[in-house]
Amino acid sequence: MGKHERGYARVARDLYPTPSWVVDCLDQHFELKGQRVWECAAGRGHMVRALRKLGAHVLASDVVKRRGIDRRLDFVGQEPNPINPAGLDWIITNPPFGQGGRLAVAFIEAGLTRLAARSMLALLLPCDFDSASTRSHLFGKCPRFVGKIVLRRRVVWFKRHDGVREAPKENTAWFLWNGRGIIERPRLLYAP
Repeated sequence: MGKHERGYARVARDLYPTPSWVVDCLDQHFELKGQRVWECAAGRGHMVRALRKLGAHVLASDVVKRRGIDRRLDFVGQEPNPINPAGLDWIITNPPFGQGGRLAVAFIEAGLTRLAARSMLALLLPCDFDSASTRSHLFGKCPRFVGKIVLRRRVVWFKRHDGVREAPKENTAWFLWNGRGIIERPRLLYAP
């Protein structure tokens, strides 16, 4: 039962709360304590709270203003960058996927334009998101693509209420890009 699987009604705006253990997996490879993070698709703030618990300084924005969100902002919109990228270490989010992954692609492209020279972009996506030939410019052909952290545990995106045990089918990974444009050999990492 993945969040992009057919046969289940999609949640409006792909508002699937990210469990805190997913953020912990990123922190195992890149210490987030003391880091300045922009969570740009904050939803109801689940990832924001997990990042803050790890000691990150988080600015939360979303296309919808909700309690606990610092700013209403369309991250993929054409408005000028309201956040000073030079003051950030990371942009970290679980982006909305959209039809055919097009909105997730827009988040990658917007993130790459909004990154400062020394910052990183980390997006939580389906593990095989880098496999599509139409996205090769964002992965294998992108000098800023650093690699991915494959989660060995599957995320339960929503709870069932029909008495049947959840059985998630979607493998997930953190995909990483740097703001330097320095060509590095992409790394494949694993999280327990």
